[in-house]
Amino acid sequence: MTLFRKVIRTMLEHKARYIGAMLLLMISSMMFVVLNMTSINLNNTFTVFSERNVLSDAEFSTDSEIDAAALGQQFAAKVELGGTADCEVKPGQTLRVFSMMNLVNIPAVQEGNLPGDSEIMLDRLFAETNGYKIGDTITIANKDFTVSGYTLLPNYIYVIKSKEAMMNDPKTFGVGVVGQADFDSLPDRSEVYAIRFDERETIKSQEAAVKNALRSQDVHITNWQSTEKKVNVSYVPMEVSVLSTMSAAVPLAMLALTCVLLGMLMWRMIRSESVIIGTFYAQGYRRRELRRHYLMFPLLVSVIGSVFGTILGLLLVDGMFHFMLTAFPMPVYETIVNPWLIVFAVLLPIIILCGVTWGIIGKILKTPPAILMKGGEAKNKTNFLERSLRLDRLSFTTKFQIREQVRSLSRTFFLLLGVVVATMLMLYGLTMKSSVDYMLNEGVKEMYNLKYEYVFASEKNGTPPAGTEQFGAAYVSLADNEDVSFYVTGVLPDTEKIKLKDASGQAFKPEQTTITATLAQKLNVNEGGSVTVFDTENGSRHTFIIGKVADTYAGDFLFMPLNQFNFEFGLPADAYIGIWSDEPMNFAQGEIQSTKSIDAIVTGFGRLIDQMGAMIYGLIAAAFILGLIIIYIVTGLVVDESRTSISLMKVFGYRKKEIGRLILGSNTLVVVVGYLLGIPALLGTVGALYSSLTESLQIVMPVKLNVWYMLLGFAVVMVTFEFAKLMCRKKVARIPMSEALKAGTE
Repeated sequence: MTLFRKVIRTMLEHKARYIGAMLLLMISSMMFVVLNMTSINLNNTFTVFSERNVLSDAEFSTDSEIDAAALGQQFAAKVELGGTADCEVKPGQTLRVFSMMNLVNIPAVQEGNLPGDSEIMLDRLFAETNGYKIGDTITIANKDFTVSGYTLLPNYIYVIKSKEAMMNDPKTFGVGVVGQADFDSLPDRSEVYAIRFDERETIKSQEAAVKNALRSQDVHITNWQSTEKKVNVSYVPMEVSVLSTMSAAVPLAMLALTCVLLGMLMWRMIRSESVIIGTFYAQGYRRRELRRHYLMFPLLVSVIGSVFGTILGLLLVDGMFHFMLTAFPMPVYETIVNPWLIVFAVLLPIIILCGVTWGIIGKILKTPPAILMKGGEAKNKTNFLERSLRLDRLSFTTKFQIREQVRSLSRTFFLLLGVVVATMLMLYGLTMKSSVDYMLNEGVKEMYNLKYEYVFASEKNGTPPAGTEQFGAAYVSLADNEDVSFYVTGVLPDTEKIKLKDASGQAFKPEQTTITATLAQKLNVNEGGSVTVFDTENGSRHTFIIGKVADTYAGDFLFMPLNQFNFEFGLPADAYIGIWSDEPMNFAQGEIQSTKSIDAIVTGFGRLIDQMGAMIYGLIAAAFILGLIIIYIVTGLVVDESRTSISLMKVFGYRKKEIGRLILGSNTLVVVVGYLLGIPALLGTVGALYSSLTESLQIVMPVKLNVWYMLLGFAVVMVTFEFAKLMCRKKVARIPMSEALKAGTE
């Protein structure tokens, strides 16, 4: 009990250090629980929703009707004909209406009932944003529909108009479901087959077999989209992957920081208490009792930190999970609480911290009691780094500050590591914003010199409408990897609608086969290399020799002159599939397959950037707190270990500012170096994350960090450092001049 009371007294005497260690552990455990639990529940909700509501493995369109039942029987799959129709509810407001399906992609009823005659289910966010309640009337295609309920679609979880929109805007876009009879009355509808295989192990090969079977029956596949590549679905497993990665990386980094911190604290405390330990030996305390005594420090810190962090994490999981469901609306059939995850979150810090301390204590307790009572051995021995330095020509202030760092390499390393982690945390959101800004400004805005893109349902011949420019397009996949797909686009060699530049910034025309930098990176191909693909519509193979690489992040494209494109794909010389225009155009029903607005893409990127604001500010605040804890603890250690020096300085007449500059300012260089090291570490980490998500995002994100954001981050780090120094000045002021006399007497 006596030794336990000493533990409490010591922790209260240096409460800032131990509270800081507890906070680091609490944050680590909290993030581990929140991110892992959210990831598990999001993944489970998606899996259950997909199975219960029969999420399709692919959706495809054909130029002629097929026997869905026979195809399903042939390939042991469920096949059903559905469709979509984009209807304008109000000017600038589009509702994508789906036909009711019963076998595949079955809509879930979130509230209300399935639609009957002249009834429609809406997605809740669109309905609530625009004031549509159950029982209200909405006019679609000059027909009144009664809102029968709110729906959730397994094949349209992430509600965006297209992948270019990036973020959902419920004021301008939503989805709805109507009965088959009502759907048949809608204009501009497109019929889509959905297929889900009974055998779940070989989805890719089964898709390929279905395509080949349809082609062998002379059925022309006008569009085929695997569900795993559909952004409305694939963004959910992508988010699960991001959360899983972060749930492993961030908490473990925090735990590593805490281990270094507590190990450093225990080493210094035990070394400073060597006389006390020797006295304990002399009083009859055994080695195991002393080891148990000093293990109480990490045990209390780890138990309090991990338990409170885990409890806080459990309290925050529900809020985090439902926040994710606002972006990815799905029905929640059950909520999972993994008890082993909770046990792991509590026990891992205890085991690691106590294990580190066990090793440190064991090394100290090997010293004979007689030597410990004399203050330990080799107390003032200089390390190899200090011995190798030649500081004679430097000023006293500089020499003093350098020696403060090299005499305690573990303390310097901890501060360096802490600043690196805080820098990465703070600049993570700013890096994402810089990357999206670059894609928008250096990609979409710079490459597209047009406002609208119209793709026809079938090829056209002859002269395009006045004021427009024609182009050709074919959706292809790599011959040796069907998972990698992109567009080959035929353009006029002297086009002004597409602006391209090389790596040096020089503009050039697509007079030869040109690949965008994002696609070149994905395919690992350069100028002079070749790419072999097959047309996803008819299966024909093509090989292209790359003439130029365009430095743009606007998308994955292979450009070539239109006449060469038509020859390669066996089309008439004057054929084209779409047009580019600067003015909106109207076409007959069924003539247009898709429309793209460049302004809508820019707006979507803008909304994504705007919604990053809260995350960015939150990360900056978290990094500030983390950095403050680390810098304050290390600066406090410097003060405690320099008590005699500070006392002597006061005796010699040094002023407060001079003492502060020598003692508190000695860490400035380490903080600056830590920040500079944090930037490449962050860019490398983010680059690896972007690469792992390329397939899910279906775009290659550039890793960019604006110089101004770097300066902002540096300012925040230095403000944190100055704030920590300000907090430590009181400790310096409390050290009496008599401290030096006591040291001399001892």
